[in-house]
Amino acid sequence: MLCTPVADAGFLLDFPLRLLFGIRMVLSEIVVWVVAILINIIALLFFDGFYQTTVLTKLMHAILLTPFPYWAVIVLSGFGTFLSIRFGDELLDVVHHKDRDFFHSHQFKHELVLFMFFLFVIFGYYELITSLGLQFE
Repeated sequence: MLCTPVADAGFLLDFPLRLLFGIRMVLSEIVVWVVAILINIIALLFFDGFYQTTVLTKLMHAILLTPFPYWAVIVLSGFGTFLSIRFGDELLDVVHHKDRDFFHSHQFKHELVLFMFFLFVIFGYYELITSLGLQFE
């Protein structure tokens, strides 16, 4: 959750909640992130050994315990996640005819800036992850 630059809970939780109850996807994603952060804090404090079970959990452990530069992975993942959620929310707003005039009058400039920022997030994320020196055997 904290180390992927796309909305992990987007299709499983955020999108259905938006369709069924009208809850904006960004709000449900904030709740998902808060829960993920709390789970990792509790796990680091009380169940640290569980991070040593697989390659991915060892990687997560290294990211969590190395603030500079690897917390940037979490920050970039947050940016990527919330940008993709924003795209989803805007798309559903346009489909449901909310804010249609604003979307059409500012669409190209706004979407181009967000897309370029999303590419920057993905590139930065890739560079940080490769700097961890992962080797799969």
